[in-house]
Amino acid sequence: MTEPAQTAQPLSAQELRTIFADHGLRTTRQREAVYQALCACHSHPSADELMALVRSIDPDISQATIYNTLEALVECGLAKRIPSPTSGGACMYDANTGEHVHLVLDDGQVMDVPMDLSKKILDAVPKSVLEELAARTGIELRGINIELVGQRT
Repeated sequence: MTEPAQTAQPLSAQELRTIFADHGLRTTRQREAVYQALCACHSHPSADELMALVRSIDPDISQATIYNTLEALVECGLAKRIPSPTSGGACMYDANTGEHVHLVLDDGQVMDVPMDLSKKILDAVPKSVLEELAARTGIELRGINIELVGQRT
């Protein structure tokens, strides 16, 4: 399966078609625009923030299309939905679907922990504890999501 990369470099039309096909998603102009914008983000935008980015390229794209596309991207595994760290806040989205650690700041900003540190944190979780958790709960673990909470100093 072709895996997307979070990058500022736009994906080619062929790369997009391949990624979408590999994930069982039909390619449309609107989906391409939304996914390209999400992949290019170095932050974790809300649907409304992403809509502003996409509308700078395609002013006619509707809010419903943005929300429906984000839902389709999440359902097929091309994006992650990050619940709002603040009560009643908007969800944020991440095109980086690989395991990595987020740092949530007091102001609600969500940042990616640098990959080398993310790997160290994730690798520090003992496999035996994950196995025991699965055995005791009867739940098959599919991954780990870690959010660290902090404030700027």
